[in-house]
Amino acid sequence: MKNIVYLIATLWLTLAGGAVEQMLKIDPARSFIDIDVKATAGSFTGHLDRYDAKIKVEPNGKIKGAIFSFNFAELKTGQTDRDAAMLKWLGGSLLEGRFEVGNIALMPDGQGQCSGRLTLHGVTERIEFPINLTKVGDTYTLTGQTTLDHRAWNLKVIRLAYVAKVDPEIKVRFKLTGQVVAGAKK
Repeated sequence: MKNIVYLIATLWLTLAGGAVEQMLKIDPARSFIDIDVKATAGSFTGHLDRYDAKIKVEPNGKIKGAIFSFNFAELKTGQTDRDAAMLKWLGGSLLEGRFEVGNIALMPDGQGQCSGRLTLHGVTERIEFPINLTKVGDTYTLTGQTTLDHRAWNLKVIRLAYVAKVDPEIKVRFKLTGQVVAGAKK
């Protein structure tokens, strides 16, 4: 009996050690991350052109975890002067942003909540926002939006000529569409 238990345990550990992790490969052509900014001198939207999304998917199809990282130099507003001013406002050296998913709780219809830690300007804060997940075959689409107050990350309110002001609350909207692919061995 001990030999059978030992054999099963060894076989299970061997199989588990060789399991291939599934990842969601995001299709940039069918995805977007936009940031809406309100200002007294006129509102605008920034579009994050490049980012790295590592989204793990369990064999049962549930999202296991995710790390989303980006550089603010890739956030484009359509005006190069405004983009340069934004990078200067961020401090120049703290341009990396990172969101680590802690939990995604979904209802059977795909609606739910996502929570995690967002690091901006060298400061990490916990955030939570509504999310929607649709799945057709091995294609996933995650959509959501949230409003963030950049002062929570020790970023100052932007004032121009003591008259114009940029609202510290920004809206982040996203749609990430991708397919499940086999990743590296665990």
